[in-house]
Amino acid sequence: MQILVLGAGAMGSLLGARLAHTDASVTLFTIDREHVEAVQKDGLLIEEMDETVSHHRLPAIDSADSISDTPDLVLVTVKSYATETAVQSVMPFCHASTVFLTLQNGTGNWQQIARIAGRGAVVAGTTAQGATLVGPGRVRHGGKGATFLGEPEGQPTDRVTALVNRFRQSGLHTESSDNMEWLIWEKLMVNVGINAITALTGIRNGLVADLQPARQLSRAAVREAMEVAKAAGFPMPAGMEEKVLSIARATARNRSSMGQDVDARKRTEIDSINGAIVRLGKELQIQTPINLTLTNLVRIVEAGLGS
Repeated sequence: MQILVLGAGAMGSLLGARLAHTDASVTLFTIDREHVEAVQKDGLLIEEMDETVSHHRLPAIDSADSISDTPDLVLVTVKSYATETAVQSVMPFCHASTVFLTLQNGTGNWQQIARIAGRGAVVAGTTAQGATLVGPGRVRHGGKGATFLGEPEGQPTDRVTALVNRFRQSGLHTESSDNMEWLIWEKLMVNVGINAITALTGIRNGLVADLQPARQLSRAAVREAMEVAKAAGFPMPAGMEEKVLSIARATARNRSSMGQDVDARKRTEIDSINGAIVRLGKELQIQTPINLTLTNLVRIVEAGLGS
């Protein structure tokens, strides 16, 4: 199997390295030229959770024109706002049965891919793995968690089962699901309760749970998001606020993806996370003042990054 990791930042690089230990051929694709050059020169280094460092040799490219083998699977890990452009860039190099698997943050990603590649080409997924890009060619594995794969709607198919088996072979704890849209909403709760707070304060995930003011803010943001999710037809179980904090503890060493974006002076995914809760809240006539405040603060930070 030929696998193309589309958006090989921290998470994409981690997953690509794991999948390369199966019989698949994996290529990392990112527009981060420094990361590509480091991987090409010295390989990909992963700081493992047991404090060892693993070394992985695999191809890395920064242009779709450099794709040499037609991918059977495109693992989509680009930022949500870059989905359409990124998928369009690789479409000419895919075949009719290429599968696009999204493991992105936020909502609406599989729908964006389906509009370009076709509904039948898309498999949806979520992962609770944590990864931080600590420098070009170097990733820190900051937390382990389950990965779920499934058809965007309906029961798992043979292709989902095959992908689950491949992920398991790579050492990733992976399960199939017949309720992926609900799981995407559940992952959104986690991002709502962690990402903006870490981006605005500079802390790692663990301090969201350890610091009382951060806990309060996380719980309040998640409660608002739960109200919106319920009104949208995806009710979350009681205790979701505490589950989010437990995930923050489980990924304590990790710097959230939004935090990494701010650190790197890059655009964040705020509009598809807390901003999505605000937008849907307006549509459903639900007040979301905490998420609105977090969204606006991150937008202010983003505006300042370019100055």
